[in-house]
Amino acid sequence: MKPLSLTSLALIGAALLTPATHLLAGPRFAGGDVTVQGTVSITESSRVSPNSNAGSDTIYGFTPAISYTRESNRMNLEGSLSFPVRRYDNNDSLDSDSISFNLGGEIPFGAGPKLSGNWGVNYFDGVRESFLTNQNLDSETFSVSAYADYLLQRRLSFRTRASYNDRSNDGVFGSFSSANTTTLFAAGLHARELIRGRIGMYAEYQIQERKTDFITIGDEAVDDTDDGLNFGITGQILPERLFPKLDADLSFGFTSTSVNDRVNSRPDSGNSNRLTLNGKLGYPMNAKTNVALTYNRNLEVTDDDRTVERSQVNLAVDYTPQPKLGFVASIGMSSNDYIYDVDSRNDDVFTATFSTRYSIRSNWSANLSYNYRDSSSNQAISDYDSSQITLSTTVSY
Repeated sequence: MKPLSLTSLALIGAALLTPATHLLAGPRFAGGDVTVQGTVSITESSRVSPNSNAGSDTIYGFTPAISYTRESNRMNLEGSLSFPVRRYDNNDSLDSDSISFNLGGEIPFGAGPKLSGNWGVNYFDGVRESFLTNQNLDSETFSVSAYADYLLQRRLSFRTRASYNDRSNDGVFGSFSSANTTTLFAAGLHARELIRGRIGMYAEYQIQERKTDFITIGDEAVDDTDDGLNFGITGQILPERLFPKLDADLSFGFTSTSVNDRVNSRPDSGNSNRLTLNGKLGYPMNAKTNVALTYNRNLEVTDDDRTVERSQVNLAVDYTPQPKLGFVASIGMSSNDYIYDVDSRNDDVFTATFSTRYSIRSNWSANLSYNYRDSSSNQAISDYDSSQITLSTTVSY
């Protein structure tokens, strides 16, 4: 990693010396709170793209944003609109002016209401890293999702979820252009507190379909990537006397997947049953420390419509020794198997992150983060390691 330039040091100094005063909470609007904030950041990156050919650079960032939150007995609302700006010292082609919009609602869970759930709408237009295709992509994405749980009787409920995702991509360096739509629907039953009044189980049927059009090569694919049953376990699955506050959600399923008309696929790419696993264990060790362990084994779709069987495990620790100071650290490992490619590819990835946040004043904070990624692959372009260190400051009004 190259040393910080004078320009970098000047920006850091200006960011940390930005004047800030104690301000009252943001203005009220439609029964909720509005917050306006700005974030200035500087990043030293050993690789500006997720591939072995990329070089290092210094990245300057500025993100103005506005957020809205509202809590009520009927629904909690949360939304944000931001305009991330990124500028590179040497790689001007990666400069971006992005737009990010998120709006979501949650019907509070509890013993009272029969209906509970959540929904979300997301939009993004800008440049992002695509680790599974090893490229920076100029991408526009729109997605909506919803989840509902209806209580049929005291210990039995009907659950359903649906999502729609529309995404278009252009390779920043002209590799490919594509348009992708994905729809998902799932429905099932959730039996609560079956075992010792602590453990619940659910079963659901899930179906997902995607369609991808390649603008540059005229290829089209329609794949049923998720068509099968999922089973899950929720609640206090470990001894309560040892883990009294454990929050668990474990599920597994069998997915039938197929690939049609994909030029990079093997000729025998027919239907295949795959095992999927998802698990999360959250445990608050004490008032200052939270630990979370997650594991996922699922089928994913790359931006160029390749099917990847991805297994991931991640351990994260959140430590807040005092109200003004907080630390977050995590380590993770994943294996990405491109199961239908003509040329077999497998990536084994190790990641480690660390960040600290300090509140200088009630509306002014500083952040320091470090991210490391080591990708080992039988494909040369995906065999690399990278690191990033970022210093940022945020002022809120």
